[in-house]
Amino acid sequence: MKGWLLAALTAILLLAGCAEEPKGSPAKAAETVPLGELNLVLSRDLTLQNTKESSLSSFYKDVLYVYDWKDRGKLKVKVRTIDNGDRFVMMQLRNATNEPLSLKADVQQSKANDYYFINWRRDIKERKHDPVIGKDVTTPPSGLLRYSADGRFLYEAVVSKQYQSAVKTQLYENGRQSTVRELTAEKETLHHKMDGFSFSLEAPPNQLAEQWFLLAKEPLFKNGDGLSSWIDFQHAHYKEVNNWFTVDGAIKKLPWSIEPFTKEGYGRHLGTLIEKEAIDRYFKYGDRYFYDLMVQSAANLLEYRQQQKSTVWKTEYTSTWLKQKYEITSPYLDTRHNELIALYLYRIGKEFDKKELTGALTDYADYLLNLIKIDNIVHTPKGYLPADYYSAHQGKQFIHTSLNHALGEANLLIDAYKATGQKKYLLAARQIRLGVESLGTKWIRPNGDLWYQVNRDLTFDGNDYEQLTLDDLERHEKKWQALGGSKSRMLQTLIESKRKAIQQ
Repeated sequence: MKGWLLAALTAILLLAGCAEEPKGSPAKAAETVPLGELNLVLSRDLTLQNTKESSLSSFYKDVLYVYDWKDRGKLKVKVRTIDNGDRFVMMQLRNATNEPLSLKADVQQSKANDYYFINWRRDIKERKHDPVIGKDVTTPPSGLLRYSADGRFLYEAVVSKQYQSAVKTQLYENGRQSTVRELTAEKETLHHKMDGFSFSLEAPPNQLAEQWFLLAKEPLFKNGDGLSSWIDFQHAHYKEVNNWFTVDGAIKKLPWSIEPFTKEGYGRHLGTLIEKEAIDRYFKYGDRYFYDLMVQSAANLLEYRQQQKSTVWKTEYTSTWLKQKYEITSPYLDTRHNELIALYLYRIGKEFDKKELTGALTDYADYLLNLIKIDNIVHTPKGYLPADYYSAHQGKQFIHTSLNHALGEANLLIDAYKATGQKKYLLAARQIRLGVESLGTKWIRPNGDLWYQVNRDLTFDGNDYEQLTLDDLERHEKKWQALGGSKSRMLQTLIESKRKAIQQ
């Protein structure tokens, strides 16, 4: 047993061969999905309707298996093979009846004579109600399995919890729609023993049951400290990680201000489709698990954009706040989310020479320039500020600009200029910088903090983020000076005022 494992044992619950299958013989498998040297065996009599292969990047290859369960429902199995040989497997059972449906899924192998299981559960305080999203009840994967034969590594697996949900859709007169998931249960169904692991997909009447697992050809973590740190992070910073992967991407807890309304609303949230922490950890530590999550994230984003037949990423659920104020319904563009996505995909693409990813930076930068051209901006005494959102079907009222969005767009345009040398991006960044400066100390609230947003009529409103905008201001100044520009006295005034407000 490797040294790092011994260190991990003091902090991680280690179970070796202690979770046996329930008594009774499993049903004879009718279908088998190949997973390299392993097989996924399905316990029900299913009919394979079609198999579809696809890939939007050389990072991965997808094979989607679609099974018909007579008149009861459908099963989808997506096998995503990463370029390092590891496999993400996402499963979705759709129940079309008024009775519960259940099928067993086995990952079988016969070579192992030793295995262990590291439980990813942590004893932590119950999550508090969040004023924006309410309560996210999803939790990290069940844990990590390692199988070996006579001391020789065979494979590792990370297995998720199971998620049961109902699809809720709101239709609009213009043919658009808003789609969310209503989570009805998260369940632990994993069983493991020497010859593999299994779980049961259990779909309630007219609902979905979904589960995923990752198979790795090499150890996923270099040492126990890295694994333990990641387990802790997932629990402590649960808003920043994805627990629920589906055949269509990652699903995350949504704000209560959504339509159709449900307190248990989940969906594909663009702010977390990028696995920021995992990607940052991969570039810092190089662990295989973070590489796999990075590729999974990039693949999900590329697939999302293709489904929408767009060069950018549009939010697919309606915000009731935006609907009431600006008559915007989904899909619509959120500039900050697109900025973040474009920058991370560019970072990954540049590191691994993937043009399909580096192109995200200029795709979005060009889209932003087009929004400026059609006057989707807040006009300022000098320059302008791009509006936070855009929809071709939005109402007549003009949309505001928040300071953090404006700075983020300026920073992205600077990056696009550095990547291409095209001055159109630099000129636009300068106009946004002038727009912020020209409003001067009006950005500062009476208490010294900054206003969150400026409206089309140049009135100010909203409580600012505690730290985010300060980081954006400081980052913008560094980027501008790196181009040979000089410090802005006005931006320094805003920075100093914001710092003092935070320290109070």
